[in-house]
Amino acid sequence: MPPRRQSFAQFLVGTASLERPSFFYAYAGMWLHLIVSVPLLVFAGIPLLEATSSMAVGSLSLGIIVYSLLSREYGLLVNLVSYVLSLARVIDPSMLGYTFLVIAIIISLASGYMLISSEYRRYTREIYDGDESGVPLWITVCIGTTTVMLFIYGVRLL
Repeated sequence: MPPRRQSFAQFLVGTASLERPSFFYAYAGMWLHLIVSVPLLVFAGIPLLEATSSMAVGSLSLGIIVYSLLSREYGLLVNLVSYVLSLARVIDPSMLGYTFLVIAIIISLASGYMLISSEYRRYTREIYDGDESGVPLWITVCIGTTTVMLFIYGVRLL
């Protein structure tokens, strides 16, 4: 019986020895930020829906920022803009509205796709002995379509 290959999720997080701590810390930091920030914002008087929607995007952005710093991929630091926009929307949702949230979602979605696709290429190269096939085409098309639809929606909000 041939040895079982490591799944993509196991590759991202690493094993018990934390071979890939940058993704693990980013993932753990994202969830910790979301779990702590939403109750704090609700306690501060922000409605639950606004706090959850903004902090979901903010937490994803923060996770990508952590990954960017730990893995030295500084191009992903564009998520600082997304994080600031999601926080600004929580602070004053009536003035900033949904447009800032849509911009933050587009930035996070595109950055998240770039991060996962580069990790997937690394996974296929390391696990499948040099094959650098990228993310399946249907995923790329779905993410691209979603990004364009969000952009059109954001423009309509203006």
